[in-house]
Amino acid sequence: MIVNNMNLHEVWENIAKELPKLEWKRDALFPKTANEFRRNYSYPVWKLYDYKSPMTHNPFVIYFYKEHPFAKINGGFLFIMFYKDNKRYVVKWADSEDPHIIVLTSHFLQRYNERCLKRPELSANEVAVNYFCRNGAMQPVGVDERINKHIKEYGEYAGLGYMVHDGFCFMLSAEEAIKGSDDTVKLSLFTTFMPLSEMSDTQREAIYEECMKDLDDMRD
Repeated sequence: MIVNNMNLHEVWENIAKELPKLEWKRDALFPKTANEFRRNYSYPVWKLYDYKSPMTHNPFVIYFYKEHPFAKINGGFLFIMFYKDNKRYVVKWADSEDPHIIVLTSHFLQRYNERCLKRPELSANEVAVNYFCRNGAMQPVGVDERINKHIKEYGEYAGLGYMVHDGFCFMLSAEEAIKGSDDTVKLSLFTTFMPLSEMSDTQREAIYEECMKDLDDMRD
């Protein structure tokens, strides 16, 4: 079971061990969900199932999402983590080839819904599923004071953000070495979200310049 004093590697390893059971449950739920989607006339459509591991009691969400009638059904898993002072986080993780834990804070989910989805009736889990399914491609962007005027308050952890389909994600990032290995576990803690249309000209210009730097690096 995941507890508050675990390090990043222990959290990632603990969740990864649940994958076989989660995949089996997802595959068992898929035919029923696909039939429900075929009868739906409004898109996008999604279905969420709560799942608690019988051995560890870790709480998960198994989700299915379909963007439009001819799209492939996107299925995946989220881990629901409660931290100190009952802070609630939605966690998604990458596979063993690139250990990466993505954490969406409650504030991030609230701002993403207010500023993009604009559907107050959605639960936090539904907002998280919409975020991940709509924004599969995430481009890292270096962040400075032009993009985040409060960056000095967060120090070295706030020097990166993500450009996604729906806008810009502000985040804190960290890495932790895995004992006995050259690999690391990465952490991306998403703190808030802004559509580009609601950012200042200075912020948009700075993001554009940072994206162009990445393109220049790829050409070299």
